[in-house]
Amino acid sequence: MEVKQLWFSVAVGSAIGARYVWSRMKRYDVNGKTVAISGGTRGLGYLLAREFARRGGRVFIFSRSDEEIERAVARLRSESLHVDGLHCDVRDANDVAGAVSTIVQRSGRLDVIVNNAGVIQVTPFENAHVEDFEESLRTHFWGPLHVIRAAMPYLRRGRGRVLNVSSIGGRIGVPHLSPYCAGKFALVGLSESLRAELAKDGICVTTATPGLMRTGSHVRVSLRGQHAREARWFAAAVATPLTSMSADRAAHQMVEACLSGRAHVTPGIQARTAEILNAVAPELFAEMTSLVARAVLPGPAGTPAGDDAKLATDVGFGWLSPFLPNGASRRNNEMPA
Repeated sequence: MEVKQLWFSVAVGSAIGARYVWSRMKRYDVNGKTVAISGGTRGLGYLLAREFARRGGRVFIFSRSDEEIERAVARLRSESLHVDGLHCDVRDANDVAGAVSTIVQRSGRLDVIVNNAGVIQVTPFENAHVEDFEESLRTHFWGPLHVIRAAMPYLRRGRGRVLNVSSIGGRIGVPHLSPYCAGKFALVGLSESLRAELAKDGICVTTATPGLMRTGSHVRVSLRGQHAREARWFAAAVATPLTSMSADRAAHQMVEACLSGRAHVTPGIQARTAEILNAVAPELFAEMTSLVARAVLPGPAGTPAGDDAKLATDVGFGWLSPFLPNGASRRNNEMPA
């Protein structure tokens, strides 16, 4: 028995050692490299931009909002970080091609792309519109596809990196987030396929599936159904360390995974637990999520007004407002300081 235990320990130790050596061999130095980040002006994207820039990268951030670009660039440059902003709608292939061309003209290269642009629609399926699913797929799937295709020639030259930011909602179905999950699942499939195919070109693709993070993005959510109740349950989920994680820590873990060449990273103990449980006990996990949907989440709105889309900032969060990460919303450029 002791011999078996010894051999088991040796095998485990060898596996860990081999993994460490392999990760060191694949370690990527971003210092002096050019990084493009979609959705990089606020929330998680803003923190990813800061993280890459602090490591010496020349960072370009994309957004559809000129105001957000100006504010984000000013804030990051005030920290002596090398950051530029470009107006770009990743849903438009021509817009993406133009932005990538501009980056290469300015810096002479493009080494790392981060697909982070996202939208969140919180709605019961009964109140969801087809347009919600189309918007999610255009942003979460077609956007990254456009960016990757435009960047491929330059990534090949420098054996570059791709970080695709999906979500735990791209691994497991989350009730009242069906449009969001549809787009994020599509991105996971694309990302993992490309991980296998682009390795021959020296391009390393990492898929990130973070759980809830305290980025302050609760103010940006689009709502249908019983608007006020939908706003409150979602905001409550991102308010506490029990159900969400530090956005700064999540950004650090994702950048580390990208530079280390990892295939997959799921920041947040809550997200990793859900991911594992869904894998080992899918029937049990399905029953648990069904119970949450029935017993905790609000039902669909039975009036035509419930089909209207409203922003969380227009609806408000009622008594919950003082407990929300509103400071993070200002720090991470989700709203003006």
